[in-house]
Amino acid sequence: MRRPLGDVCLDIASFARERKHEFLSYILRLAAAEAYKTTAEDDAFEMPMPRRPAARELILGFWDWDISNDRNYLDAGAAGFFNIDPDKAARGLPNTAHLAAVHPDDVDRVRAAARAAMRSGGIFECEFRLITKDRISWVLARGSCTLDRDGRAVRLPGALIDITHDKTMN
Repeated sequence: MRRPLGDVCLDIASFARERKHEFLSYILRLAAAEAYKTTAEDDAFEMPMPRRPAARELILGFWDWDISNDRNYLDAGAAGFFNIDPDKAARGLPNTAHLAAVHPDDVDRVRAAARAAMRSGGIFECEFRLITKDRISWVLARGSCTLDRDGRAVRLPGALIDITHDKTMN
């Protein structure tokens, strides 16, 4: 079976993550994303593994939180997973509007990760469950917080990645 390099990287990333090698898993996920951008169909590897969704299939959507004005702008994909009308999400809503879809046991962890990123600037990363249409999905939310000259958080854009497959395979 011929497989794109990005798929191979994601398989190895899952294997690394299962063995608690988080940094290696992260690097391999980045490599997969890069491979999907640059790999031609000819550049495939023979791998006797079941098909995994491609990285581009795993990205659920994007957000851009204007922290100063407490307006979170979500694309249609992210809005759908947070059970928010896509038109309203595109116009921006208070950041707390999306928390209703976050599993109740995960809300505090999501808030704590956001506060940590806002304190220091830089990477926001959090795994949590979303409850949508009688289904629970696991997502990895990853973004980067920007601080102003005075050290106040002003913006936090990012992406949601579906990691349900990884969580259900463990």
